[in-house]
Amino acid sequence: MASEQDTDLFIVDNSYSGWTGLRYLEEWTGIADAFDIATGYFDIGSLLSLDGKWQRLDKIRILMGVETTSRTKAIIRKAAEDQAVAVLDQSLEEEKGPNPFLDGVPAIAQALRSGQIEVRVYDKDKFHAKAYITHSRLEVVGSQALVGSSNFTRPGLTKNVELNIRVEASNDVEDLQRWFEEHWQEAEEATGLMLGAIERHTRLFTPFEVYAKALHEYFRGHQVTATEWDEGESKMF
Repeated sequence: MASEQDTDLFIVDNSYSGWTGLRYLEEWTGIADAFDIATGYFDIGSLLSLDGKWQRLDKIRILMGVETTSRTKAIIRKAAEDQAVAVLDQSLEEEKGPNPFLDGVPAIAQALRSGQIEVRVYDKDKFHAKAYITHSRLEVVGSQALVGSSNFTRPGLTKNVELNIRVEASNDVEDLQRWFEEHWQEAEEATGLMLGAIERHTRLFTPFEVYAKALHEYFRGHQVTATEWDEGESKMF
């Protein structure tokens, strides 16, 4: 549902007949030069859903949190980093089903290397905020924000029933930007962690690894006979 009433309230809730968070961000990539994103969780599907569009932006900053009940700061940081990588690993594995060659992922890796995309993990406390601050290239348009319940994940932007409100008053957006900057400065750098996780899934495989994977897929759920095993060995050598 998307609605604009006398109060100019604009709701984005991922309804199939109306607006989704993804559509909102897609439209903004056409006029924005930067996104600042606060999210409880991040998965690779969010950027893959924007493939071909997020590349128009000069900068994307992703400030994320993870669930943790650890107490000491050192343990919280390690738990946060480990879980952030685990969530990304899982999302990459899930992407390999419909997208086995992970099309679009190398571009994300390159953006992480170049600094076009930066990622930080907020580890001082449980971080569950969701906000998308979009900075227009045109001063006359100004910055806007979407604030609500959508995580920067594919389901959060496309399928889950969410409730997000557009914020466009300049004073309100400035307040949100100050909030983002304060938490960004307190967060831990995680761009390298994200890049490392992605590179593990996109590295070039040796011919033997490709062949072994092909055998695994071919014989999945199948009891290999002695003849098949011998044929496999002869092909290898």
